[in-house]
Amino acid sequence: MNTQQLQYVLAVAECGSISKAAKKLYVTQPSLSQYIQSIEKQLGIQLFDRKSSPLSLTDAGIVYVKWAKQMLAMEQSLQSALDDLMQLQSGTVRLGASSFRVRCLLAQSIAAFHAAYPKIHMAIHEAEMNQLEQLLSDNQLDFVIGSGNPHGTQFHIEELAAERLYLAVSPNSSLCAALPEPLTAADICQATPNFLRHTPMTLQTVQHEPFIAAASGEYDAEKLKSVCGICGFIPQIAYSVRTIETVFSFVCSNMGIALIPDSLIYYGNFREHPYYYMLPDSLARCGISLISKRDAYRSKAASAYALLLKQLVDIGTWRMMSGTGEV
Repeated sequence: MNTQQLQYVLAVAECGSISKAAKKLYVTQPSLSQYIQSIEKQLGIQLFDRKSSPLSLTDAGIVYVKWAKQMLAMEQSLQSALDDLMQLQSGTVRLGASSFRVRCLLAQSIAAFHAAYPKIHMAIHEAEMNQLEQLLSDNQLDFVIGSGNPHGTQFHIEELAAERLYLAVSPNSSLCAALPEPLTAADICQATPNFLRHTPMTLQTVQHEPFIAAASGEYDAEKLKSVCGICGFIPQIAYSVRTIETVFSFVCSNMGIALIPDSLIYYGNFREHPYYYMLPDSLARCGISLISKRDAYRSKAASAYALLLKQLVDIGTWRMMSGTGEV
């Protein structure tokens, strides 16, 4: 078996279709079909059940795919080890994060790393956390940046920074009259006296108000329900939207209230903001973590990026207000 054979079988297994896999691999459908048949003939066993649609793996195919992933991961580790011999003159750092994290937190670190190591390629994979965890488990990523606790004991978690959730309410909402004095984005970003003396509010105060939540992501409807559940109520979700940025936009349009992470306040580059209300630490504090797979090979390039990222966090780069628009 060679690398191409492994990659082609994996592509068909992931796509569930030879035609879709052919497009992904930039080969013709007939040639890929013949190639898969030749692999099966060479092995003397059928890997795919062609009677099903989409294509499914046979028992032998499941075993083949499992070992193919491990063999490709070992090949990648070997390449990384050889790249290390070049003293960071070549190689790739494979980083996974949500689109929100890449845009609001990682852009500066990626730019700084590229400036320090221009010959190292940064491969950025943007996806939801469950997908990123699977890629990390399959040794297709070096690190994942995110919040929450990943599933399984095979991951090493190192907290990089703290993140806080705020209740966001439009300044035009009639609800503001019943709430304490709000915080502005400037209060939060500049740690003004108003911010320092601000008293956390109880979330039960707004339990009958319409909420807006993201359909997916680290701060989705399940996260909202979890926080509200601690306070003893189920939130009324008026709108379920795709991203946390859309949640922010809906709040500003006075279509409901929401829980917003401070990363979006710091780095969202919004010209207009809602009012913000502080919540107790037990509800609001989250950790942003650097997640890696235990016992996985870590190249010098990946270690160099992890070190630079931690240094930027330590000196407060993630809390600098350059380019954040008017607040």
